[in-house]
Amino acid sequence: MNTTKEMGNHFTNGYSNAYQKFKLQHFKEGMRISECDSVIRDRNIFDVATNLCKPTNTFINAPLSQFLALCRGNEAGRITTNNLFTFVMCQLTNGADQPRQPDCQYRGSSPRFAKRLIVDCKERLPVHFVGYKMGVVDFSTIAQ
Repeated sequence: MNTTKEMGNHFTNGYSNAYQKFKLQHFKEGMRISECDSVIRDRNIFDVATNLCKPTNTFINAPLSQFLALCRGNEAGRITTNNLFTFVMCQLTNGADQPRQPDCQYRGSSPRFAKRLIVDCKERLPVHFVGYKMGVVDFSTIAQ
């Protein structure tokens, strides 16, 4: 039985930090490709240890209920979703200069067709975005 319940910004299980980080970095219903700079800046998405900008970041464009259902029925481990999702990929455009916050500049793009997502789950919560699948090609090593 899944006893995880969202209560404001707090969760009733021990994986709230990993889930909250995943949600912050990879969920935005209605995300548009033109919003990469502002969303990444507003959410402080960067490498905390070095203050360097993230080379890529992917935002899943789905209602919260679908987002929470990613790992329903999966206690732990890597899963590939049965449902197809749209998402926005934000690529760092000034990466050659190794920019640091707040000088990150991103260009957004979105695949033409919805894709199956690959995520890691713990306690039935998504905690890491691995990538996406398109047909028989696995792009889990390039989409972050």
